[in-house]
Amino acid sequence: MPENALGAGRIQHIDLNSKAHHGKAEIGILRDGKTLQFQLDPKLAILDCLIPGDLIAITAQHDVLLLAPARAKQPRVPFVPEQAARWNQYVAAVRGFFNHRQFQELKTPTLVKCPGTEPNLDIFSTELKIGSRRQKLFLPTSPELHLKKALALGAEKIFEIAPCFRNGEITERHQPEFLMLEWYRAYDNLSSVKKDVIELVSELAHVMKVAAPRSVKSFSVSELFKIHCDFEFSPETSIPELKALAEKLKVDVRSAETIDDFFFLIFMEKIEAHLDPHDLIFVEKYPPYQAALARLTSDGWGDRFEVYWQGMELANAFHELNDPAIQRLRSQEDLDKKKQMGKEEIFLDEEFFVCLEAGMPPSGGIALGVERLFMALTGVKEISHTKLFPYS
Repeated sequence: MPENALGAGRIQHIDLNSKAHHGKAEIGILRDGKTLQFQLDPKLAILDCLIPGDLIAITAQHDVLLLAPARAKQPRVPFVPEQAARWNQYVAAVRGFFNHRQFQELKTPTLVKCPGTEPNLDIFSTELKIGSRRQKLFLPTSPELHLKKALALGAEKIFEIAPCFRNGEITERHQPEFLMLEWYRAYDNLSSVKKDVIELVSELAHVMKVAAPRSVKSFSVSELFKIHCDFEFSPETSIPELKALAEKLKVDVRSAETIDDFFFLIFMEKIEAHLDPHDLIFVEKYPPYQAALARLTSDGWGDRFEVYWQGMELANAFHELNDPAIQRLRSQEDLDKKKQMGKEEIFLDEEFFVCLEAGMPPSGGIALGVERLFMALTGVKEISHTKLFPYS
C-alpha cells in the first residue's frame, strides 16, 4: 500500500473514452460506501489490464498500483455497509441503555456443561480433550444458567449480549447462531422488567429515528383465549378440553402429543397470529405446565410474560424460580421429555444447583432476541439480513 495514495478501493467502472473527459480516462473506485472518481492519463499501460472488481491505489503522481486482482466474483451477502452502520448504532444504544441505568455487563462461557434444558430445542455438542481426559461440552442455547449463578454470587443488576446456538432450524426468523440480550434484577420482580422493556423499545426507536409502538397493551393468556376463542381457560384446563376446543376452532392438532403441543397449536394459529403488530403487547400468566423457570402465582399461573411487536415474539420474561428442589424437579422433567422426543442427551449443571442451594435472591429476568428487535425497529424481514455471513 503506497504511503502517498490519493485514494484506494475497488474499481466500479473504467471509461477509456478520453474525448468524453477532456482528454482524460476516468476510473471510479468504491471506498467506505462511496464512489471516488479520478481522471487519469489514458496512455497509462496498466489501464488496459484492469477490470471492474480489481483493488487499486492511485498515488499523488496519478500512477495506478494494482493491490489485488479480482480473480473471482465476491460472495453475495445481504448485510450492506449502510446496514452495518445502523446495526452498530443499535447495539451501542442497547449497551448505553443498561449502562445508564447502572447495570453491570457480564460475559458468560460459550462452552458449557449444560446448554439449557428446554425440551424442544436441538443443541450443538463438542468434546473437550486434554490428555486422557474427555468431557462433553455444549454451545449454550441461552446464558441463563450462568447469569443466575452470578445472582447467587451477589450480582444484582446484570445484563449480557451473548452469542447463542440452536440447531435444526433456519427460517426467516431463525438462525443457528444469534445474539440474546438477557438482563436480571435481583430483589425485584416482573413489574420492573416490564418497565425496562417499554423504555428500551421507546429509547431505541428514538435513537434509530423510527416509529415507536402505537401503544402498550397487556393481556393474560386466559383473557386472550376468551377474546379470540370464546373459551374459559384456567390452570386446570385439560388435554380433552383443549382437543375439543381445537376441533371446534378447526385447528389441526393431529401432531400433538402433550398438553404443551395442544396449547401451542391453538395459541399460535388463533391468538398469536392475530395480535396487532403495531402495539407492543405483553402476554402474561401462562398455564403451570408453561411455567418453565418461573414461579407460580398464588392462583396457579406461571408468573412470566412474552413480548410481541411487529408480528414477532421478541422476548420471554420470568419471575425467576429460586427453589432448588422444584428447579431440579422441573429440569429433570425437561430431560425426560427430551429423551422421549429422541433428542441428544444432556446433563444438568450441578454447580447451578449448588448456587441455588446457597440462595439466589428473588429476581426478575428476561431473554430478548437482539436481531429480532432490530428487525422490528427497522422493517428488515429476514434475520439473515442482519448478519454479515448468515447460514443458508
